Amino acid sequence: MIIELERGRQSTLDQIRDLAVRFGNRIELSEGTGVFDTILVIGDNREFAARIDFIRGLPGVQAAWEASAGYNNIARVVRSRDGRAVQRERRIVEVRGLDGKARRFGAGKHIFICGPDSPQTLEQTLANARLARAIGEKFGVLDRVMLRGGAYKPRTRPTDWRGLGMKGIAMLDAAREDTGLPYVTEVMDHNLVEQIGEHADMLQIGTRNAQNFDLLEAVGRFGKPAILKRGFGNESEEWFYSAEYIANQGNLDIVLCERGMKTLFTKGGYCRNQPDLNACTHARKQTILPVIFDPSHVSGDHRIVSENALAACGHLVDGTITETIHTEEFRQDQLCDASQAMVMDAYSRLVEAILNFEQHVQPHLLAINRMNSVV
Repeated sequence: MIIELERGRQSTLDQIRDLAVRFGNRIELSEGTGVFDTILVIGDNREFAARIDFIRGLPGVQAAWEASAGYNNIARVVRSRDGRAVQRERRIVEVRGLDGKARRFGAGKHIFICGPDSPQTLEQTLANARLARAIGEKFGVLDRVMLRGGAYKPRTRPTDWRGLGMKGIAMLDAAREDTGLPYVTEVMDHNLVEQIGEHADMLQIGTRNAQNFDLLEAVGRFGKPAILKRGFGNESEEWFYSAEYIANQGNLDIVLCERGMKTLFTKGGYCRNQPDLNACTHARKQTILPVIFDPSHVSGDHRIVSENALAACGHLVDGTITETIHTEEFRQDQLCDASQAMVMDAYSRLVEAILNFEQHVQPHLLAINRMNSVV
């Protein structure tokens, strides 16, 4: 729901906010260029919207209208049935580490998420984390580096390695304590959201759970920042509606992640999933949410991860999430996705390449986009 309110009407703003909270919603205020501000009601606002006549009668309310059906909580442009429209700014999602630094997705700087596919040993997990921190310090981008690691693993075959569970979470906790870097980890069960969320700095919903609606809503209610991967068979609109399930619970701290699609063209062994880079640009145009890219799962081969990561930079993604390995020798002992993990030395060169792209090429892309009215 959209409300246009005369600027300076604090008592009316407070009244609207209290009413929103009463029905489980919250509001976002956007200052307009004229004499009116725009209020967007976040969450499932059906009960709130039932009071639309009352709201329209409040002092200073210029207009109040319901948005047309769709993913309105995350939409870049929110429209009414009679054609009114409000364009919203892209959202910045912050994840803060023990080092006191905030990683800001969507703020115009590439965020580097790296780490083991899964924590198997404390030594391996700490080694990855320390090398990640060293890369951040080397290039002066420590406030843009995060860890990843799957303590709970969804696997195609039930006999495959499925992670260490909370023992793996404890290893990631130790890596954060040691380096100050925040970490993101996957949650697969809505019953585990609170337990894992009390540890992790950011939750990940993987491709197999992209339409697990109980899980999406549980993550939304918990309120911690989340990465939502696109389902490997989902159209972009289905991806956006999955994000809307989270947002409908009042949590807009969502980062979309493109990770490739299963197609007939990935059976020849040259890649694992077909990257849909256009979906990254489409998501930036259609939603307010930051968009990142997973070059590991589209590749399936560590020798072509860097090519995919750099290709995604051309679509102005807000970051990448990459599986890494601390030494080449550990590859034979890695129990999941060993072939697609980049050695940290190679990953360091990839970070350097992305930073060069950001400095020398990205400004030209932004200028071209402005000329083409692509936001």
